[in-house]
Order: sequence, then structure tokens, then C-alpha cells
Amino acid sequence: MATDELSSKLSRRLQIEEGAEEPVAVDLFGTQDSSEDKPSTANADSELGAKLQRREELNEGQGEHQQPSMKVLNPYTEFKEFSRGQIKDMEKMFKT
Repeated sequence: MATDELSSKLSRRLQIEEGAEEPVAVDLFGTQDSSEDKPSTANADSELGAKLQRREELNEGQGEHQQPSMKVLNPYTEFKEFSRGQIKDMEKMFKT
């Protein structure tokens, strides 16, 4: 069965490349009809959009140079669910 599926996909791709067939976009994740959006990715989407916009402006020569952010991450306050000993062990593990 897997070989049949693979051969059909490859033949379809060849037909698309030759121009005999039009490509069709496939929604792998499915569409969500619920009114609940993804709040965790909504902020990421806007941040990514801002970064991409900035990069485009710089490429076109319109953007001004900005100093990189000097934010310091304090893991003890950021990850309160871990003890200081656990955080130190994790830092050792990832630094070596």
C-alpha cells in the first residue's frame, strides 16, 4: 500500500512539473471553525511580522540602524516552577 501511495504522489508531482496538472494547496492542519484563536501564536505572528517588516526595510535601505536589545534573562525569576538547584543543574547540562 505504501508503494502505491508513493507512486501516485510521485506521478502527480511529475504531472504538475510538466504542466499537465495544476497544483492544489493542501491544508495539513485543518481549519478551525471555532471562534477561539491561538493566543500563544497570535503574539508570535505579530512579532515575526514586525521582524520581517524591519528586515525588508533594511534590505531596501529605508530602515534605521537600531541597537540590539540588552534584555537580561534571569532564569530564577522566569522559571519559578524549578528550584535553584534544578536550574543550576540544567545550566551545567546545557553549557557542557
